[in-house]
Amino acid sequence: MDLKLLRQFVAVYEEKSMTRAAHRCHISQPALSNSIRHLEDDLGRVLFIRTHQGTQPTREAEQLYPIALRSLKDFDQISDLFSAPETASPLTIGVMPELPQREIARFYKTVRELLPANPLNLVHHTAICDARIVLDVMKDDDEMFHALWQEKYCFVTHRDHPLAQKEQVTGKDLDGQTFIVCPPCESHQRTLGLLGQMGLSPALTLSAVSKDMVRQLLLANAGVSFLPEYMITEWEELVIRPFDGPTLGRTAGLAWSSSRIPSPELKMILDA
Repeated sequence: MDLKLLRQFVAVYEEKSMTRAAHRCHISQPALSNSIRHLEDDLGRVLFIRTHQGTQPTREAEQLYPIALRSLKDFDQISDLFSAPETASPLTIGVMPELPQREIARFYKTVRELLPANPLNLVHHTAICDARIVLDVMKDDDEMFHALWQEKYCFVTHRDHPLAQKEQVTGKDLDGQTFIVCPPCESHQRTLGLLGQMGLSPALTLSAVSKDMVRQLLLANAGVSFLPEYMITEWEELVIRPFDGPTLGRTAGLAWSSSRIPSPELKMILDA
């Protein structure tokens, strides 16, 4: 059934006048009368009685009116659905704590420049997300990884620690020292392995579950360790000393699932 006929039927029903309904539909009165006759022919029913007082709906028109309203409303909803402008898709990024805030902020700035209209949701790196910023050693087996920056580890000690007075620290200087480790840290494990190869060992190993806690123990002058430089510079109690040994560090980057196609938003970030 022609929706235009239904709209014109509704107009005549509500206005109770062919003249007013024709004005409402922006057509001539003869054209509207002709349309209503077509609708009546299609249905095989008389819908209106023309009188000197106006146009009176029949019982059949009373039955058709609510159905016509629902049909027109459903059609308008379909039209609105596909004519409305598309909203920008949100992007959810998981972020590992203890990464340098300056580097993270630089990444956020790039994302906002690329996707200014897209909502950005920041969550913990263990939460459900489109991609996450983590260390390369924390990448899952089913994830792709793109490096964003590298962090150099520095030998750190409290300013009151004896090794703080040395111009350069060697592996032998760590023999018999209390060494603070973060078990998941690959660089800390490499250091302990290096000492073992040299026949050296710490007098005591203190364990902390995060780099922040390693720093807390360093601030308490509880031992020595290696940390990324950005975690040290704001604390005047901590000092960095050159280390005569292998260069230690870690790589941070963007990880995302390899089992699904990246969203257009994530692909734009990766391409950039």
